[in-house]
Amino acid sequence: MLTTPAGVHHASCREGTAILDVRSGRWVMLDPDASHIWQTLLARGTTDGLAEEIAAWCGMDEAAIAPAVASTVEHLMTRGLLTDAAECQSPPALEDLAQQPAPAVAIPEQAPFRFRLLAVVALALALVILRLPLRARIRLVRAASRLPYAAPKTLGILQAAVLSVRPPWWRGRLACMETSLTVVVAAVLVRRRVRWVLGARFLPHAAHAWAEVPGGAAGRDGQDAADRPWMPVLTT
Repeated sequence: MLTTPAGVHHASCREGTAILDVRSGRWVMLDPDASHIWQTLLARGTTDGLAEEIAAWCGMDEAAIAPAVASTVEHLMTRGLLTDAAECQSPPALEDLAQQPAPAVAIPEQAPFRFRLLAVVALALALVILRLPLRARIRLVRAASRLPYAAPKTLGILQAAVLSVRPPWWRGRLACMETSLTVVVAAVLVRRRVRWVLGARFLPHAAHAWAEVPGGAAGRDGQDAADRPWMPVLTT
């Protein structure tokens, strides 16, 4: 029975499938044809009859498409994105996730001083955490799951505070991954939690990270997101 191993998360849309392997921290983006093979393979759990089904879907001869299907499956297996092991990953908890994308929270122009001071500490901690492998970061974020969610207004204030405290002398990367994780850490410092969301989109392919609570998201809707919205792949 072919399935995805633990640590491999994926989401699909019309433009393709985005796969995140948290074991390596790497993204794999499948085009629509490879995405269809991926989804059909996961639904069937076996390669038996796979080429025949794909050929019928795309209206091509099975003999002509079989090598491409076999090559795609071999590539996915080689990358460790598919396994025939008996163990499969536990699905992420979805009971408290909104069915529709959360609206963007309001970001104030300036956060109160105490939140800016808090953001300085959170940024220092986040930069240390970011030196860890992705799967270790995810475990740390999950450790805060017993805390109550921050209110959307609080999330907006934390986002504003984090955006305001980038040191002028800092020459390292402080992009979406660093900003969103700092917001998560800042929330923990005020005894609240927010979701850390890793997502992607296509045309061109890109990955993104943002923070979210029930009823609001921060840091998700920039970079022309209205035309090409971000698709969540892993919500921690």
